[in-house]
Amino acid sequence: MYRPAGYDDSDEDDFDDFGYMSSSYPKQKQNTAFMQEVKPPEEDYDTLLYYAILDGQLDETKRIIRQDAYLRGGGMLRQGWPAMFYACFEAQLPIVEYFLRDEKMDVNRQYNLQTALMIACSSSQSSERVYQVVRLLLDYGAIIGMLDQYGCSPLMLACKAGHLDVVKEIVGESSLLSTDNEGNTALFYAVNNNHLEIVKILLRAGAQTHTVNRQGFTPRQCAINQNYLDIAELFPSEEKPYVMPAKYLCYSDYHNFMRGERVDDPPGYFPDLGLMLFGMNSEGSLRLFAVANMNLFEFLTVTDERLLELGMKYPIERKRVLLGLYDFHLHKWSRNSLWTMEKQRILDFYDIMEVLANILKHLTVMQASLLFTKRLTEAYDSQAFSSAEQSSNLKQQLVELHATVKDFAAYINTIHEITAPKPVLYIMPSSKGRQRNGKLLKMCSCLVVGGMLVYLKLRW
Repeated sequence: MYRPAGYDDSDEDDFDDFGYMSSSYPKQKQNTAFMQEVKPPEEDYDTLLYYAILDGQLDETKRIIRQDAYLRGGGMLRQGWPAMFYACFEAQLPIVEYFLRDEKMDVNRQYNLQTALMIACSSSQSSERVYQVVRLLLDYGAIIGMLDQYGCSPLMLACKAGHLDVVKEIVGESSLLSTDNEGNTALFYAVNNNHLEIVKILLRAGAQTHTVNRQGFTPRQCAINQNYLDIAELFPSEEKPYVMPAKYLCYSDYHNFMRGERVDDPPGYFPDLGLMLFGMNSEGSLRLFAVANMNLFEFLTVTDERLLELGMKYPIERKRVLLGLYDFHLHKWSRNSLWTMEKQRILDFYDIMEVLANILKHLTVMQASLLFTKRLTEAYDSQAFSSAEQSSNLKQQLVELHATVKDFAAYINTIHEITAPKPVLYIMPSSKGRQRNGKLLKMCSCLVVGGMLVYLKLRW
């Protein structure tokens, strides 16, 4: 039972919490820390190992690794990297060798898509120390062709850091065409960081100089933009952009329909080349045909040797074009393709010219198909096309022979009618009797007509 304030006989406190069990005011606790035993602080292995690697203390590193199984298995330090990465970045060769030889750490183990070789190539230490570490990692089977989360390879990182000896070591087994997420190759990294000797090595190794990154620049343009003129002089001068002639883009005048550049030349039909190449998935090759000033007829009869002369180096590109031409010539020609005139339509000069142009284009295509077929059949049977031509000529000769026979038969019949003798007993009817009968018929018809006229007149 709690008494009201002022009625408590205890001397502890005059405040009784207004009769409640607990008070909202904190009570002071007794300091009993001196009564407890003081424990020694635990060792921070992460920090100790981190500084041991930075200082190159091999013995201290061994001691810590042996005491912590997590770190010994390649675990991450609190600072963000595993111990192997810090040793490679600081180019501590004895410590890296200890990790690989004694602790059997995986040289290709990835952390955030990074490997020990990438960390070593991006080190800021001297190139001599970095080269020794890289050489050790390669001896233990480090893979050169791996990429990090930004698409960077060990070669790109070495070019960025300027490690000349490392670049010489790994450039032979690295891809010079590999690009990062921004479209930059190893040559871009060497140029942007002004490493002249590394640029020379990459160019000797065959690095492409016309590659364009996402910003739209080539390595030479990057060097010029940053005023690295000595590097810019190493690159060949860039060609002027090719301007496609207008005649390959659209039909501009009547010469494209009626005649060529000269009066006797057939039309070129140049815009059709771009459409056909687009259907063959080879629209990028239009420049080669435009430079050679090739028209539609030459394109429809082009050969593999001619395509090679134009600049198509790869057989797959040439086969794609030749297969497209084969499918085009395989398509049957139809009379419905010709222009037909609507009924009750008055033709003007433009309509007539359009009809003639349409027919001329069909004749050009058919002539090209015949030459293409002849060249195609000669490879298997040299006499096949000539036999077909002979058969066609023979058929025409037979038609002409039939016409000659008919004319000769009609001529014989005419001569027979003229020279044939008349029969002896044949009596021709006299002409006087026929004249008399004709006069009687005329008189009768006149009497009938006159009688009808008199009858009608009397009746009215």
